[in-house]
Amino acid sequence: MIITHLSQKKIPILLSMFYVSYLLVSTTIIYQLLDNVLALIEGNYTVMIMFELIILPWVVFYLQTSLLYYFKRYLVYFANHILAKYRFQAAILDVTLLSYIYLRFSDLPNRLLIASVILVVIAAYIYCITLYSQKQAIKLAQAEQLQNLIEYTAQIEELYDKLRHFKHDYKNILLSLEYCLDNDDLAGAKKVYHQAIAPTRSIISPELQLISQLQNISDPALKGILSNKLALALTKKLRVTCEIAQKIKLDPRVTQLDMVRLLSIFMDNAIEASCQVNKGCLDFAFFEHDNEQFIVIRNSTKYEKIELQLLDKVGYTTKNSQGHGYGLANVSAILRDYPFISLNTSSSHYIFQQELIITGGLSR
Repeated sequence: MIITHLSQKKIPILLSMFYVSYLLVSTTIIYQLLDNVLALIEGNYTVMIMFELIILPWVVFYLQTSLLYYFKRYLVYFANHILAKYRFQAAILDVTLLSYIYLRFSDLPNRLLIASVILVVIAAYIYCITLYSQKQAIKLAQAEQLQNLIEYTAQIEELYDKLRHFKHDYKNILLSLEYCLDNDDLAGAKKVYHQAIAPTRSIISPELQLISQLQNISDPALKGILSNKLALALTKKLRVTCEIAQKIKLDPRVTQLDMVRLLSIFMDNAIEASCQVNKGCLDFAFFEHDNEQFIVIRNSTKYEKIELQLLDKVGYTTKNSQGHGYGLANVSAILRDYPFISLNTSSSHYIFQQELIITGGLSR
């Protein structure tokens, strides 16, 4: 039944093995801990049968589900970021867990001691591989932030170069236009306008207009990731708007890495969804109001309305390709550490919107 349930959810086979191993190992440990209780009622067969058939299974079930719920975030991270990347190590872990189960029920000498040592090794192994994975994730995020900043700097330099050339020419353009107007040369004025002034509209491209909005964000990492994602959306021919009308400083209660991860997930999903429709759009806004910060990301979708209750399920995706669907589940896992952040999601009329609200961080 467990295997069937897991397979219906399309959970990777290694993760399925890990969950099954967890159930078996936790069951044996709990039964071992309750051996003393069984010894007390060993003489009373009626009570013993009721205890083993009714009470004990419910106790085991409650403890197992409680542990899974309490460590849900860590299991999601373990599944998405460790088992998916370290398949060989995950296979070793599953084999080790099964070895523990075999030793626990075997008749070998010192079986409990050996099984206990294996259990300690398993715990240490999980801790080490998780720690290593987290360090690698931080290094990867730092490298990505650096690349985003390099691209952002290049875009700023391009803007400065274009404005510098325009500044050199605009005085001569105005003198030519002034001469035509002073001499009532309407045809000449039109010629100056169409040949010299109208082309300057392209000096401030949509991409550079978006960059100018990002000047109001003080955090360089957020500025870099947003610049990268907005530029990517423009290269995909999406209609993009960005509204950051006031100076914004990242709430110090939120780590830079988590905010970058959140924005990356939201922007990537918004860009992918918008690319699936004709003339897709992507709107981004970041503003403050009444001691709250608001981050709003709105995008086009090919569906008139998306079932919102399915979005935070691990593996759920509206895309045709496999390998997606973990992003929004990761968002839920990240937000559990920030009770002062709320996420409002809406979908209607082929528009999908995510709104992050950070409460109480402006009175600093």
